[in-house]
Amino acid sequence: MIREISIQNIALIDELTISFEEGFNVLTGETGAGKSIIIDSVNLALGERADRELIQTGKNFARVDLLFQLTNDRMNETLTEYGIPPEEDGSLLLMRELSIQGRNLCKVNGRSVTLTMLREISRHLVDVHGQHQHQSLLTPESHVEFLDRLGGSDLEETMAELHLAWSTWQVTKKEINKLQGWSENGERRSDILKYQIDEIDKAALKSGEEESIRKERSILAHAEKIASSVAETYELLYSGNKNASSVIDGLSVVVSQLKSIQGIDENLDTIIESLESIQYTLEDSVHELRFYRDSFEYDPDRLEMLDDRLELLLTMKRKYGASVEDVIQLKGELESELDLLENSQEKLEALQKQSHDQYLIVLKCCRILSQKRKKAAQFLEKQLTKELVDLNMGRTLFQVNMSSPDHAAAEENDIPGISKNGYDNVEFLISPNLGEPLKPLAKIISGGEMSRLMLAFKTILGDLDEIPTMIFDEIDVGISGRTAQKVAEKIGGISRNRQVICVTHLPQIASMADCHFVIEKKISEEHTRTHVSKLDIQERKEEIARMIGGSNLTTLSLEHAGELIKSAIQQKTEHSI
Repeated sequence: MIREISIQNIALIDELTISFEEGFNVLTGETGAGKSIIIDSVNLALGERADRELIQTGKNFARVDLLFQLTNDRMNETLTEYGIPPEEDGSLLLMRELSIQGRNLCKVNGRSVTLTMLREISRHLVDVHGQHQHQSLLTPESHVEFLDRLGGSDLEETMAELHLAWSTWQVTKKEINKLQGWSENGERRSDILKYQIDEIDKAALKSGEEESIRKERSILAHAEKIASSVAETYELLYSGNKNASSVIDGLSVVVSQLKSIQGIDENLDTIIESLESIQYTLEDSVHELRFYRDSFEYDPDRLEMLDDRLELLLTMKRKYGASVEDVIQLKGELESELDLLENSQEKLEALQKQSHDQYLIVLKCCRILSQKRKKAAQFLEKQLTKELVDLNMGRTLFQVNMSSPDHAAAEENDIPGISKNGYDNVEFLISPNLGEPLKPLAKIISGGEMSRLMLAFKTILGDLDEIPTMIFDEIDVGISGRTAQKVAEKIGGISRNRQVICVTHLPQIASMADCHFVIEKKISEEHTRTHVSKLDIQERKEEIARMIGGSNLTTLSLEHAGELIKSAIQQKTEHSI
């Protein structure tokens, strides 16, 4: 439930905090006092579209904090998925801040989140219904969504199966379209593929070849320096020169000199053995160096050939890939495409058969989904009729009209009108007066009837959605008298199982409240500002009396208000037993 809302710099509100209670919370006040601003602020904190016109004139930002008290662990699981640790005391804080420069800041429990994340989290917390939402009932495209929500998890599973089958089918259809597109330019594309494959074939590329060539080319490019260095080194190690004996001869003399005293001192013996080992290792190295010197030769023709080969590899890379390995891989892909092209008719027929098999799976899912929607439609017709009786629309006929493009030969030929959401066309029909034919909602329903119809929908869907808080923003438009009392009782009934926040002009609804707030405009320091006050029992009676008879309170209006409150308390007591 919503524990508290704090609003800063929005419209006529400087700073305002409202603490809501469990059950039925009512907001009343004169037209233009700012009741809808509070609901707009709630919507802002829930992630709805932001209108920067809400920012108070002269201020740089507007901010709304919405504090919830969580009542189950389902929301904690959602928070954990987004990497937001739940609070130990079960509190949840949503924050939204708009700046005049256009910055949009969203936070959940102090963690910055995206607007999409905020919406995803908040949709499990609050269901806001205002007058503008009546329009969704007037749009036939939205009617199937009502049925799907009524279908519950069983229908959701079928929808998931349909989405998977649909996606698989669409992939195959894309392959078919691709092949059909190729067939139009098949000969030209085939010639291009053959040329490219032949060019890569003639290059006879090998994986790792470029690195090997670069190494060998580096050696040949430095052949003169290598030969000179090796010869000089060999001479120093083995032959020596007129100024000094060779390193190997000098080391041999050293070893012989030391061996003459071997055995006298054990510490010296270790050194002698080490020098002997070096002598043998040096002799082996000298032999290997001589072999390298004798076998090394500079081949300018080989260097030229390597340069030519390297240039060919670079050309292949410029044309076909970032590396030799990429070019080799591309060749395989080109060969596959050529094979597909040369055998396109055969493959097209195979894909078309595959597509039809997948279509049959989609069709089966659509039919199962349609059956489940029909059950949901029957449930909706029955429950809605029952709810409308409670709302003084007992003579109203309501029907869910369902149609589809399905037919007996649908298995042989793809039928039009199938989508990932099935093939049903759903429209709600109504006859509010006895003897009148059923017609679409938009054509015959009045504002007051629409309010009651939407309330009936909310009552049915609310039990299924298990959303802990419902907000009604002036859905009582166009109703009065006995009907208003029925609407009040219905909203009061909803509040027994969840928190309800309601903006209303009707005294019947206000009298049902567990907690009553009045919204007023006050002038302070030449500025008009919105103020909210929580009413005690006497103040409630006066406010309801004002709603009944206007600003001039009379004994009669106060008595009437008292009777409404007394009747509401009695009704709530009876239902709580």
